[in-house]
Amino acid sequence: MALKRELGLFSAALIVVGGIIGSGIFFTPAATAAALPSAGWVVFVWTLGGLVALAGALTYAELGAMLPEAGGAYVYIREAFGALPAFLSAWMNVGLISSGAIAAVAMGFAGYLAKFVALDAVGGPVGVAAITIVALTITNVLGIRPGVAVQNVLTVAKIAALAGLIVGGLVFALGAPAPAIAVVASPVAPPLLQGFASAFVAVLFTIGGWQQMNMIAGEIRDPARNIPRALAIGIGIVIAVYLGVTGTYLAALGRDGLAASAAPAADTAMRVGGAAAATAITVAAMLSILGFVNVALLTNARVVFALGADVPLLQAAGRVHARFGSPWVALVMLGGWSLALLLATRGNIGTLLGGVVFADWIFFALGAASVFRLRALRPGAARPYRALGYPWLPAFFVLAGVVGIVSAYVSEFRMSLFGTALLALGAAVWFAARKNP
Repeated sequence: MALKRELGLFSAALIVVGGIIGSGIFFTPAATAAALPSAGWVVFVWTLGGLVALAGALTYAELGAMLPEAGGAYVYIREAFGALPAFLSAWMNVGLISSGAIAAVAMGFAGYLAKFVALDAVGGPVGVAAITIVALTITNVLGIRPGVAVQNVLTVAKIAALAGLIVGGLVFALGAPAPAIAVVASPVAPPLLQGFASAFVAVLFTIGGWQQMNMIAGEIRDPARNIPRALAIGIGIVIAVYLGVTGTYLAALGRDGLAASAAPAADTAMRVGGAAAATAITVAAMLSILGFVNVALLTNARVVFALGADVPLLQAAGRVHARFGSPWVALVMLGGWSLALLLATRGNIGTLLGGVVFADWIFFALGAASVFRLRALRPGAARPYRALGYPWLPAFFVLAGVVGIVSAYVSEFRMSLFGTALLALGAAVWFAARKNP
């Protein structure tokens, strides 16, 4: 039984936005400010990140329109480079990156909720995170429409909240004096090359996620038209929001204040609109984080679903629920593994996630490089959309991915080595499975 094409342009574009805007924009601008010597450099690295995301989206738009199947980059890598690289992309994505992100971000949601209500009755933050994962997994098992409906509401709410922060910041900037010096001494920026590497990794982490919509390409109506449009609309919204929010932080706090802030969104809202605004942006952060957990479950389960068709041991993952039309086994597997990681680590997996960001970008870049390989292998294949700026924009994105991987090694050397070891383990599993089918 195949998945049904039920999603239109509006929902697809909001999934692009929801897959990108999670918790990062509420925190990582402080890390970029601490790593770089001036506000100009901060704006530059975020602008560069926006251009990288746009180049990647335009590249993936061609691939998604050409191969509108569930699985996204897994499918592109498989068709372009073969089964082993595709398996490794899924191994890292499902085994640690997406499942670990779901667990870690669910913990972030629980941490925010604890600011408003006591959590002891449900097992504290870990209990709330577990309930969140289970509840959203069930919601998505009930069909793509309920899952997407939840996603649309959460995404519209966080866009509205961040837009309100930007407008408030603009009004503040027009009538306020220069930002005050931070009360706490701001961190001294490291040497420029090292600082840029750290800042670029933080930006790449924050802009990642636009590719998640491609994972549900098999359920989008008229994919040849709607996939490129959804990517363009979604990335445009995100670039405007991210540059606007970063500018608001700098206008309200200055580079030093931003670098010293542990909660820049709340600190900015407090200065712009007082305690009520700070509370509102905290609630927006909660909604944003919850939306990311939902979209990560919704989309990455489709990678597990695609694996079910290719890997005999995971054949059950390719089942579609007879009533709800959802890849229910894949959803239960991903949600269950995310829950296992949460409980096994007691929620303490943030550092581990940071260490494998480099692996995520290996497969972002390899997925984008598929556009070159597929044009050579299948020159006559139908391409309803061709990447704008080919070959320069796709090459720029691949190069940016390589720079991101190197930057991760510079800034997170030990954990990047761990990620490399995890990749090697995945290759060993692959060859062992082929030797003993």
